[in-house]
Amino acid sequence: MSDELQRSSAKERGKRLRLVRKMSGLTLDELSSKYSFGISTIKYWECAKNQGLSSKGAKKIISAMQDEGVQCSYMWLMHGIGLPPQFLDVHYNKGDKTNIGVDQANFEEEKSIEHEIKLFCEKIIDAIALTVFDDGMEPFYSVSDGVGGKRLYGNELTKAIGKNCIVETVDRQLLCRRVAEGNSPDNYNLYCINPGTVVSPPHLYDVKLLSAAPISRIWRRMVF
Repeated sequence: MSDELQRSSAKERGKRLRLVRKMSGLTLDELSSKYSFGISTIKYWECAKNQGLSSKGAKKIISAMQDEGVQCSYMWLMHGIGLPPQFLDVHYNKGDKTNIGVDQANFEEEKSIEHEIKLFCEKIIDAIALTVFDDGMEPFYSVSDGVGGKRLYGNELTKAIGKNCIVETVDRQLLCRRVAEGNSPDNYNLYCINPGTVVSPPHLYDVKLLSAAPISRIWRRMVF
């Protein structure tokens, strides 16, 4: 079986479904009751029975995961292609929504940002959004800011040079960094622009990239 067929097999789709469900924190029973899935259907999907996860089912799962704060693409879930799932907000606490912020205003802001990110990723082909998790790009992007852009691949990666980007490295790291030309062909240097950053090391040299998305959108969160 070719690698492409293997990634798209019912067994591999089941493994990816189980991964995103666990990322959401939902049990089989909770996913079933909260989003009106049959419990046996989910079990069959995860165990690769009856041809496994269907296209229609995948779209329902993606919508449910989005509501749970996990971003997952159709191509990744069904075929293992593209970026793996990520949390829309690393500070999101599903167990107690009051922990999202100190009051209702913070909660409403969070839901609004989540909705805007969802629309951004739906409307733009190859869009990606990331929650900034370190201080490497201060003062432009602060911890907990959301950033988004359109991914560049292959020869188009050179268009990212000199720009602040969301980058995906070959070892599947997602970072927000300034991109510069590397010392070797098809390699790139990634820089933190904050001279006082606590990131160690602050710069990465001659890194191979799968994609780079020049940042075109920022979603800033209020600080109380």
